[in-house]
Amino acid sequence: MTTASPAPRNPNRLSLQPPAGLPALPASPSPLSSARSATFPRPINQTRPGIAFDLPDSDPNEASTRGTENSEYTLIGCLAGLSISTLPSLSSLDGESEEQRRIYLGPKLSDRATGGPDAGPLIERFSCLFKDQYNCATNPKGIVSMGVAENFLMEKECIELFSKALAKNLLASDLSYGNDLWGSRRIKSALAGFYNDWFDPAEPIQPDHMITGNGCSAVLDQLFYTLMDEGEAILIAAPYYTGFDRDLIGRARVRIVPVHIPDDLDPCGPESLEAFETQLQQLKSEGIVTRAVILCNPQNPLGRTYPRSTLLAYAKFCEEQDLHLVSDEIYALSVYDTPDWKEAVPFTSMMSVDVEKELGMDFDRARVHVVYGMSKDFCANGLRVGSLISQHNPLLLRAMANISMLMKISSPADIIWSSLLTDSTALTAFISENRRRLAEAHALTRGWFTARGVPVANSNAGHFIWVNLGGKLGFEEGEAGVKEEKKVFQELLDGGVYIAPGTAYHYDKPGWYRVTFSIARDNLLVGLGKIERILDLTVTA
Repeated sequence: MTTASPAPRNPNRLSLQPPAGLPALPASPSPLSSARSATFPRPINQTRPGIAFDLPDSDPNEASTRGTENSEYTLIGCLAGLSISTLPSLSSLDGESEEQRRIYLGPKLSDRATGGPDAGPLIERFSCLFKDQYNCATNPKGIVSMGVAENFLMEKECIELFSKALAKNLLASDLSYGNDLWGSRRIKSALAGFYNDWFDPAEPIQPDHMITGNGCSAVLDQLFYTLMDEGEAILIAAPYYTGFDRDLIGRARVRIVPVHIPDDLDPCGPESLEAFETQLQQLKSEGIVTRAVILCNPQNPLGRTYPRSTLLAYAKFCEEQDLHLVSDEIYALSVYDTPDWKEAVPFTSMMSVDVEKELGMDFDRARVHVVYGMSKDFCANGLRVGSLISQHNPLLLRAMANISMLMKISSPADIIWSSLLTDSTALTAFISENRRRLAEAHALTRGWFTARGVPVANSNAGHFIWVNLGGKLGFEEGEAGVKEEKKVFQELLDGGVYIAPGTAYHYDKPGWYRVTFSIARDNLLVGLGKIERILDLTVTA
């Protein structure tokens, strides 16, 4: 039996090659890697002037081999391979399975697991990224991560609050399966009170209106597995959070269809639903069934809250077209003051909208489902706590309860979050201080790019800003601009800073990047300094 030879690897560690021992990549292009063919020929000038911060000494040869690697072996190459809006056609599944079998010589794996997008290379490279993160003391030549939505601004407060909660509230019963198979009575009671106090629901939330799970990704996975059949379509405004591709396609095998809002329409305004209507009719003409719409509010990656009028427009559209409406509200309380953008609107939850009363029309409330979790507003991506609220669809909750043990949250995470949610004084102080720090970091980062002539989209929520480096650097439109976007992404990565390119969010206008600002201040300044040096940005008069 012959073994596959190792895939060629570039020795440059900042290209995020898979570590030794991982399976080799295919020797010939697969249907899912055909887009990974661009190279990045322009060398980085490590000595460009204009740097505003003191940075660690860098190795002048650190990126000397950049430009020779094939993008199939880079992080952006993997992102390109996974940036899909539909499943493979049925006719292509057999061929893809054969490709999987060619590089895997063991007993056959299932077609449903191997016939979709291959996330393995992306996971391998992100693993390399996480293992090589910048630390001024222990890893000064590591990568400054400004492309992952994590909030480190309340790190000390989280450690203190969470440690006390666990020390004071761990019970012997927490070592058992507990008193509910899809979330303890403790956490559901705490969440119901929290939603009633902070989300202004049109009718009170009850503990039996929800199911909890180990993170919103798990909740979304099981929700869409329950709501939809394979191959059915979901509409979502683009650009959109690229994690939806993983959460919804991997197991539920549904089609995510990005809706590109025309430039003359507000992407967060009620008029944006005109584009949804056009896309729906296009899918109908192709014989594709549309079953749901996702509303990400506040929007990721734009960092904007939706006005109430837009929520009503979404609800009206879904009622008229008989669609499920899923509102992902994971950044609901990460909304902050923006003195430079007076027109920003406060956050409004879909739970607070009474469609029948406000629009004077019949509305089936069983179609509305809200997802919320602990990761973003409570700075705890690693604790993995998410929840689904569906107030008028007991059949959905019952169906999900059948498999809820597959995503049951751990007792320690349950204890930590429920303890904070039921301590009104600590909860209010935490949310208030988090908002203040987010506003400060947002203003600093936005001001930094603006001072260097880089256009920044208005935003008032989340952990990131949406910046147009392509506008500053003079990117072309179309495919040429996409190549430039990928090239700059790789240059920054090779130079030790990671920001997320707009193409990864299915955006059709090249040159935009999502930049996370909710990281330690020292890391933020070092990362901005690297961007300034690598792209030769200077403060404009």
